[in-house]
Amino acid sequence: MKGKILVVDDDAFFRVLCSDILTAGGFSVKTASTGADAVRVVESEPEPVDIVITDLVMPDLSGLEVLQRTKQHNTLIDVIVITGHGSIETAIEALKSGAFDYIRKPLNEDELLHTVNSCIEKKKLLEENHEMRQSLKLFEVCRAVTATIDISKLYNISLDALLQMIPGEAGIIVFYEGEVKKLEIKAIRHLGIDAGESVVKAFAESYAKDLQGLGSITVLAKPEIKGNGNDALKEFNSLLVAPITKGKATIGFVIIMSRFGKDGYTIRDIKNADFIVEHASSAFDNAQKYSEAKEMAFIDSLTNLYNSKYLETVLEKELKRADRLMMPVTVLFLDLDNFKKINDTNDHLIGSKVLIEVGKILLKCVREVDTVIRYGGDEYVIILVDADYDVAMRVAERIRSSIERNNFLEEDSLSIRVTASIGIATYPVHTKDKKELLKIADKAMYHAKDLSRNVVYLAPVPGLPEPMKK
Repeated sequence: MKGKILVVDDDAFFRVLCSDILTAGGFSVKTASTGADAVRVVESEPEPVDIVITDLVMPDLSGLEVLQRTKQHNTLIDVIVITGHGSIETAIEALKSGAFDYIRKPLNEDELLHTVNSCIEKKKLLEENHEMRQSLKLFEVCRAVTATIDISKLYNISLDALLQMIPGEAGIIVFYEGEVKKLEIKAIRHLGIDAGESVVKAFAESYAKDLQGLGSITVLAKPEIKGNGNDALKEFNSLLVAPITKGKATIGFVIIMSRFGKDGYTIRDIKNADFIVEHASSAFDNAQKYSEAKEMAFIDSLTNLYNSKYLETVLEKELKRADRLMMPVTVLFLDLDNFKKINDTNDHLIGSKVLIEVGKILLKCVREVDTVIRYGGDEYVIILVDADYDVAMRVAERIRSSIERNNFLEEDSLSIRVTASIGIATYPVHTKDKKELLKIADKAMYHAKDLSRNVVYLAPVPGLPEPMKK
């Protein structure tokens, strides 16, 4: 056989067609109908596949995600993406992310075989030249690291990059978090979380005085690690510790555990590790800046709450999590009653200060996991996670009464009173549609205003005789 190929496409006809062409061309072929299945094959095969051929558009993991996960596991597995005419820009993005080439639909047999054979020839040349193969592998893992701007993904990608290039059977990446600057695990591979915590604790205790000044790659023998963490290291004989830096400050570490002794690492291993963490440090700095810029784009400049741009993003995320964990999500739609009178009686500056104070009250009435959004004007949306409508009614009533009791702008020698009307809708009780959920809560809020204002109103619940209200 010329090589092992994995074909990934949710279209059964395409999988069969592609498989038949490649089998006739002398290749061993496996197929997967979803991106998730493809990743499982890539990560579990004892003998790695040579090439993954993946469609770009699939219902679960996209082709780009399959590419990323494949390269994260083994950067020397080549990926060829398949694209329709409408997604050529995505194919170009895939090339920038490390894909070998792309093929357009409808499938052309000669083009498919030519592209796959060219890829196999390249792999053979690399296998004959070990130095070139290692250099390409180092280049590819660093490209994967520097191309990642999602900081939550960057932890895993950086750790996997080192594990691909450095001798080691397990790894941890830790970062300083909180005011006390405690080391917290951000990603872990081939080690239980409890064992990982023990290793980090022992590492921190053994080198408490030297950690912040650790600015270069350090290899430690197991006996150098004191405390209970040594028990978690019983399968290993050494640790390679690589600091992640920001400027001159150390912000975290990648720790690679190996069965090699302390002298088992070559100068080339140390240089490779140093090269990768240098790119990782730069990538973490860029990812942090991107995260801060993205966060600012979602922040309301007046109240410092999230703004309406963030609503769709967070609601989609929470509804997906609700489906996965089988829990409810409730939306509160709040509008201040007769707010225009405050602006007319005083001025818009006073009105703005009232809106700021209302935002502070809302934050005090909900949990940290909940989301408070200034929807616009004097309207707010609150997303309560893992809260059914009974819980939401109590939260909404707490909000309503807190606003009603509050004397606004006392620091400015004023005593302004305001009330709020709140509508409630719960996922999936009222609807399973994201946009419809907001509409139902909004409609419930307007019904609250029609009733009397300063009231909480739950949208009619299927199966209940009449709407619940307070």
